[in-house]
Amino acid sequence: MKKIISGICAALMLASLPLFADSVTINWGDGNTHTFNDVPADFVKLVNDNRSAIETALTNNSVSETDITKYEAEIKSAYTNMTTAMGTPAPYTTAVNGLNNFSDDLKNTLPNSQIQQNVWATSWIGYLVQIGNGGFCPHFGLGANIGAASLDMSSFKSMGEAFKMDLGGLPSKLVLPTITFDARLGGVRVFDLNLPFDIGFTLSGLNSSRLGLDKALKDVKFDFFSIGFDIRYCLWEPHILDTKLSVGAGFYYTKGSVNVDNSSACAGLDFKSTNFTLNSQISTKLLFFRPFVGFRLMFTNSKVDWYVKNIDWTDVLSDSSLTMTQVVNSGLLPRNIAGGADGFKCRPVVQGGFAFDLGVIDLTFSGSYDFSSTIWGAAFSLRFSL
Repeated sequence: MKKIISGICAALMLASLPLFADSVTINWGDGNTHTFNDVPADFVKLVNDNRSAIETALTNNSVSETDITKYEAEIKSAYTNMTTAMGTPAPYTTAVNGLNNFSDDLKNTLPNSQIQQNVWATSWIGYLVQIGNGGFCPHFGLGANIGAASLDMSSFKSMGEAFKMDLGGLPSKLVLPTITFDARLGGVRVFDLNLPFDIGFTLSGLNSSRLGLDKALKDVKFDFFSIGFDIRYCLWEPHILDTKLSVGAGFYYTKGSVNVDNSSACAGLDFKSTNFTLNSQISTKLLFFRPFVGFRLMFTNSKVDWYVKNIDWTDVLSDSSLTMTQVVNSGLLPRNIAGGADGFKCRPVVQGGFAFDLGVIDLTFSGSYDFSSTIWGAAFSLRFSL
């Protein structure tokens, strides 16, 4: 029993200390070389990720080998003291992983914010132009769509905590409202030429400052802009309960940013996403009630670039000594870092809902599910249509 207790105590003692088992070598100036031995893995990652910037700064600041040896001892001491005080034992790694994970979340959220754009309950709106086939009413519509995009902020918060940035009351999950304006124009039928298609256009944007979210989000600001269009072709219209089956394709482009700026440091992400979709949808109508269901195959290419500026390493490492200040001023601990993520993904999405056709007013309630990212979406639309 004593051996078990002793083993547990030893394990706890080892777990409470940073692993100083890694080494890294830097080269700077006129042939200067230094190998950091038995240093924290977090510091090794920082050097490897920012090697060029660090070596350039050391050269420009005329840092000597003697200085580097002194700085190495101070860095080891700071990491040891920080871990003993139950701080974040790997602040750089934690922050970078948080930003990369948040970038991955954005790459999934952005396409799903586009799914709910330009969704019409009727699978085909009808003809805009019809000549030689009797009297008709031109079919078109326009309106607004209100939706929501859920964004997991926990990874972004972990970056803020690691770099000791005050993010205020930022929640772990943020639901961002999306407001979209769209329009749809019907097809053409001229004598024997029959083209049962329609074309839709959409424009969307979000700015946290204009929506009055600044007080709730404190120093965090969001904004994005999206534009897109689609075309649908009616394959089947049996004239039973106004049933219609259509297929189509669409293209959407979104760009925007997330920024936080306070006295501790500033961080931000710039993102953009292009999305090509293949669509199918079937709808019917019972009196004024129109249910619909559809499937989208989305081909998404997203890119996210992030940065952190003015990192206060004396605060992050809880070491405000003169030597640590010299370490920071030398450039060995870079105050500005950057990274990013990009990728292509195919997303199968099912969507459906219903609409109330009240004369020339349509009230549409829709929802969607992205199988690849397991993300739900919902939206409400109010439109004028003929």
